[in-house]
Amino acid sequence: MDFAKLMSAHIKKGKESAPPSEPDKKYLKRSEVEAQRQAAYRAEQEAAEKARQERLSQKRKAEEEEAAREEQRREKRRRLAEESRRRREEEEEEEERRRRKRLGLPDLPPKKEGEDEGTPVPEEEDIPDEELVAKLRALHEPAILFGETHKQRLKRYKKRVGSDSLKATMTDGPIPTTLQLVPEKDMKVELKIPKDKEGREFLFRQLASYFTMVLQEWEDTLARRSTDVQNSYQGKQAYGAMVQARENLRPLFKKMEKYELDDGILEPVVEIVHAAQERRYVDANDGYLRLSIGKAAWPIGVTMESYFTYAPEPESPVNHDILFRPGIALDGSDTFTPRTLIYDLKGAFGSMKKVGPLYEPEDDANVERSGVWPSKPIIQRSQPIPPSSYQTHLDAGLEPPPLSASTVRYWSDYSRIYYHPKSLVQLSEFEVNDKLMPFEKWQVGAELFEKLEREVDLVDRDLRPFVEECDGIQGIQIMTGIDDAWGGWASGWLERMRDEYGKLSIWTWGLGDQGGNMATPREKRLQQIENTSRSLQVLAEQSSVFIPMSNSPAKSPSYLSFDSSSPWHVGALQAVALESMTMPTRLRATDGRRGTLQALEETFNSTGKRRIAKFGMSIADPDVLSEKASEQIAQAEKAGSTTSHRTSEEGGEQLAEFDIDVFTKDYRMAPTKPKKREHVFGRAETSRGEWNVGEDRDPHERFAEGPAVQRFTAPLLFPLLDSFPSSIFDVGSGKANKIAVYAGLTTSTAVADQVRTVEQIVRRMHMVSLEERETLCNGLQTIAEEYDEGWDSGSDSDEDD
Repeated sequence: MDFAKLMSAHIKKGKESAPPSEPDKKYLKRSEVEAQRQAAYRAEQEAAEKARQERLSQKRKAEEEEAAREEQRREKRRRLAEESRRRREEEEEEEERRRRKRLGLPDLPPKKEGEDEGTPVPEEEDIPDEELVAKLRALHEPAILFGETHKQRLKRYKKRVGSDSLKATMTDGPIPTTLQLVPEKDMKVELKIPKDKEGREFLFRQLASYFTMVLQEWEDTLARRSTDVQNSYQGKQAYGAMVQARENLRPLFKKMEKYELDDGILEPVVEIVHAAQERRYVDANDGYLRLSIGKAAWPIGVTMESYFTYAPEPESPVNHDILFRPGIALDGSDTFTPRTLIYDLKGAFGSMKKVGPLYEPEDDANVERSGVWPSKPIIQRSQPIPPSSYQTHLDAGLEPPPLSASTVRYWSDYSRIYYHPKSLVQLSEFEVNDKLMPFEKWQVGAELFEKLEREVDLVDRDLRPFVEECDGIQGIQIMTGIDDAWGGWASGWLERMRDEYGKLSIWTWGLGDQGGNMATPREKRLQQIENTSRSLQVLAEQSSVFIPMSNSPAKSPSYLSFDSSSPWHVGALQAVALESMTMPTRLRATDGRRGTLQALEETFNSTGKRRIAKFGMSIADPDVLSEKASEQIAQAEKAGSTTSHRTSEEGGEQLAEFDIDVFTKDYRMAPTKPKKREHVFGRAETSRGEWNVGEDRDPHERFAEGPAVQRFTAPLLFPLLDSFPSSIFDVGSGKANKIAVYAGLTTSTAVADQVRTVEQIVRRMHMVSLEERETLCNGLQTIAEEYDEGWDSGSDSDEDD
């Protein structure tokens, strides 16, 4: 490249980049060039600063406009939230009014003058954090919650103690309270409940003062005992009763502090306190029982025979924890609900709700739910079944009206207990009494179980939560119909449970007409017999014990006024049988003897293969049984109220005969062979009352000295509640509110005769295919043959007699 040309281009470029000089100056000083450069730089910086200020001004203006819009949006959201809250509170208040009206409770108190949802709460005097923590601990409240500020803690304290929060008087008694206590001379209460506000507030102060005094004296008396007495079992039990009573009174104190105690509870409480202050302690106890009748989840005190006892009452011989599970309701109170799992068809629960008052959830009907569907869903609600008059009176704590067979529509109409929400499971695939899709065939129930089992593990979802709550489960009892589709459903359940609990004792009570009612149409009767035979084969194989129970007893005494067409009467008779026979499984162990399901089972099923047992029982008036004279016992036997005992030719006592036999009905078949005398292998008996029964026999000597017999005696009689048919038992005077029951489960050759009779009927039926009929008949024959093994039945016919 030419060097001269390159230098010329560089010099020309330098001249073009140099600042213009004055026209009259050919040359510029270095200082002038520097001054011009600095001036140009300052002008450039000023222009940049001006542009930046303009941008900041525009940004600030945009932020202020955005803040104003955000404030408008917040205000709009606040108004919408306030309106939504106001509407929700109005709907909740209206729902509460309807609930109180339905239960017969007084209406909600009117709002105070000037009280409004939007009125801000006035600021109160502040409390130091250390003092505030101490006050919360005195109220047995959490001192500090996670993430809670001092202002939130102060607000929680104000809400706990009421409107006069910072000026409230706190006591240091057994139950700290904000109610100002009155002197002992002013504690005497009047039976009349004041209506004015001042009078009610003073009444609450009187009650709080009296309960505080009683608890303090109780605690001081226990503290003055010697150390040996305090450390003894009775001493610890007495102290535990005091602590339990104190904890049970805390919710009452909270209600009185907020002046929210209903008259339905306040009046009985005042009655109890008034009677106690006048030293009428029996009347005070009666008032407590009357209060418990309307508010408890079971009929405590109705018959003065209760399985639920509380200190200082004597302990019940029945351990109610076996069949009832403890829980906590939404308000924090203790509850007891049955350990049960109930399946029924759609509409069969009647007016009973899945979630009862003990676990009633908050109303979430107004909560907006967002989903993929843009439009608002249309909800179709079926007309609810109105509750019976009996249930409405129970809910209101009133004396229920008498029931009759015509007024009882569903089993829930006479139910007196609350159930856990997980205990009630509705099978929505079928509706009760549906003519188009009847739930009658055995295969329908089996197919329904298989379908639901494929969708969800029923044992894991429904049964396992109850099983895991038990410390030591002794067995499971199943009550199911066997002459309809419920037999197929229960068969699927049993096979599934045997896979899960292989060695667990499972008793199955097979209920139903079992094809014995001749008034039933022939086609339906044959269908019932087929269902019964299928259930008999599967349930007898999978169950530890299978007890068939007919709706109509094959043997019925004159004192039994029974209507087999009424499910209410049928359920009552079966309840007496089932509850009395299984009473030993719930008794507390005495003399090292415990009547578990397995122990009863081993008595009449020593081989492990005779799983079908027949049930029988006798009913008596306990006053008649208490008579010891033989003449009076003979009169009672004529009235049909005691068991009769047979005596053998050698003079030895044999097993008693029961008055009521609910095993199965006799199928009308022509006898092909001479009827043989019944041979008994074993029996387990339970007596409630002073029955004249013999001694137990050793199960190991059954072949040498007759059948094995195990007897249990329960001191509690069977109470006839107002939900029980009053005229079903006419024993003794006919006015007894408690009855004595003598029940027993027996394995004998009569079981084989009945099974063979069913097998003969099935063999002649053409409703079942040939292959299924052969399989079914072979299975029934195998069951019957187990009752012939081990004894010679050929020489025990009636002809030999």
